[in-house]
Amino acid sequence: MRRLPLALLCALICTPSVVAAGEGPWKLVRTDDQIEVQRRHVEGSSLDEFRGVALLDAPIAGVLALMDDPDHRVEWLGNSVANVRVERTSRRDEIFYTRTSAPWPVSDRDAVVAAHLSLDPVGHEVRIDMHSVTHPAWPPQKGVVRMPSMTGHWSFRPERDGAWTRVEYQVHADPGGRLPDWVVNLATRKLPHDTIQGLRRQLRRRQYPAEQHEIEQDPEYQAVLAR
Repeated sequence: MRRLPLALLCALICTPSVVAAGEGPWKLVRTDDQIEVQRRHVEGSSLDEFRGVALLDAPIAGVLALMDDPDHRVEWLGNSVANVRVERTSRRDEIFYTRTSAPWPVSDRDAVVAAHLSLDPVGHEVRIDMHSVTHPAWPPQKGVVRMPSMTGHWSFRPERDGAWTRVEYQVHADPGGRLPDWVVNLATRKLPHDTIQGLRRQLRRRQYPAEQHEIEQDPEYQAVLAR
């Protein structure tokens, strides 16, 4: 059985960053391109947590197959200039390095991220949880600010008999460095929109029929779609 894609659980070589969970109601930030972006307060942090929600004209298996291609992630991830798979730690766990561009004179930001994929047949959800970690293969890089913390997730639910996908992308990040909080919040509010919009475009640009078919044959995946 083919491994289900994209995910990271922290191995012994990693140290996760602990970030408080968001609290209180979500507040609408923007809604355009059929993508809704919301924010909420995070206890103990001056930086907001953001999420984007939209519908994708593709089944979950097609989305997962696309996301499991590390060689082309920079084509759709918002402001990404590097995304490298460091290692696959298990069938559903991955560690990757990511670098995000910033306009001069601000330095680029980077992070090593662990992601773990899980399937919930009761809630009919496929989820990828992510958090920043340390890894000996990718120490801090010269001229780039290593983000002190990043946590977030992708959530996928079947829509229209599984032909479409309801996607949710949620993130809370501390970019580090000497940046005013309002600047960070302003930049972060764009990230869910731009990333989901990029994913939507990439689904039209690249397809992975063989990989998608193998995912669709997985009994656990089929249980997520069953009603």
